[in-house]
Amino acid sequence: MRRSVRAVLGSLSVAAVCAAAPLAVADGCGLFVGGVNYNGRTGCVLLGEDAIRDFQNDTDSVVTVYADATCEGVSTGVLAPRDSGNFTGKSMVIG
Repeated sequence: MRRSVRAVLGSLSVAAVCAAAPLAVADGCGLFVGGVNYNGRTGCVLLGEDAIRDFQNDTDSVVTVYADATCEGVSTGVLAPRDSGNFTGKSMVIG
């Protein structure tokens, strides 16, 4: 009986770790701007009002931040893959 209880508890422990693993991986993936995940987005993305934002780029893409809302003109920052920084801007190009 002790062996069956240990086997069941061991199986439950392995299942719990395996179930939690994808959640831990998903939390570190994507492009986070001010806490919002823009994962899967490409091209020009509107950010809203011109404000200082925290960027965390956990992707393989370069992100360019622009002062205007059309992703043209003056770039206020370029974020390399797997990098982070603070930039101001109204839009960004992903990719």
